Amino acid sequence: MAAPPEIAVVGAGLFVQTEYIPRLAEISDLLTLKYIWSRTEESSRAAVEIAEQHFPGVECKWGEQGLNDIIQDASLLAVAVVLASQAQ
Repeated sequence: MAAPPEIAVVGAGLFVQTEYIPRLAEISDLLTLKYIWSRTEESSRAAVEIAEQHFPGVECKWGEQGLNDIIQDASLLAVAVVLASQAQ
């Protein structure tokens, strides 16, 4: 069986931590969450701490270099840009 597709999440705020990651966890057999990015290391690490319960090996990325790493990773099928619902 082929490996599940890999995705990244751009955004690591409260909405990602409390709503988005739990929804992704419900379909963790269908995809691999490879990265979570935030502007700050602290936010990225907090979200990864929650996500790694369902996605072992998820990596935190932050800042400009982290975003460049995600953009240049050809193994990613998708990147979800996740904003709080009131900002969308």
